[in-house]
Amino acid sequence: MSGAKGQGNASVKAVSHSREVVLCGVFAAITAVLSQISVPIGPVPISCSLIAVYLTGLLLPARAAVLAQAVYLLLGTIGVPVFAGFQSGAARLAGPTGGYLLVYPILSGLLAVCMMLYDRKLAGKALAARAAYLTAILLLALLVCYAGGTAWFMVFSGNSFRQALTLTVLPFLAGDAAKIILCVIFTISARARLIEVMRGKRSASR
Repeated sequence: MSGAKGQGNASVKAVSHSREVVLCGVFAAITAVLSQISVPIGPVPISCSLIAVYLTGLLLPARAAVLAQAVYLLLGTIGVPVFAGFQSGAARLAGPTGGYLLVYPILSGLLAVCMMLYDRKLAGKALAARAAYLTAILLLALLVCYAGGTAWFMVFSGNSFRQALTLTVLPFLAGDAAKIILCVIFTISARARLIEVMRGKRSASR
């Protein structure tokens, strides 16, 4: 009996791991697609890629979230045109705006870790409490994005802090606020269902 139970647990883990790998690929692809929805307004384009990065961290386990964004960066580095404007190459990461891309795995991992507390403490709480928590951690992630990307931009472009803010932060504030609102709404409605898929509950109930 114990052997059969062990084999059953191993099978469940294998299926869960397979789902995780598939979701990594799916979210890397989503990031690539949303990155092409962009408007070039300066050194850093207005892009929808952050929506994909946020959702990767909000919906996937930490390991899968980091891996999904690492895969996205790897694809772009080796020449697949997944960066905004169908760009690719290591030079894109090493350039003045590369810092905003390099923080993607950090952002997704940070959000995924924060979502562990969400699942333990807030999943069954009032809508307002869940929305407030999601908004707070997304603002934290955005701050990390701004800090890492802007510091990188200053080092590699030679611009002052004020110039960097004017070029790479201030034009994006309104759009980034809208992205956060969109991700909060989507996460509240989709996370529980995705967790069921990851754990195979739907298959087990059939």
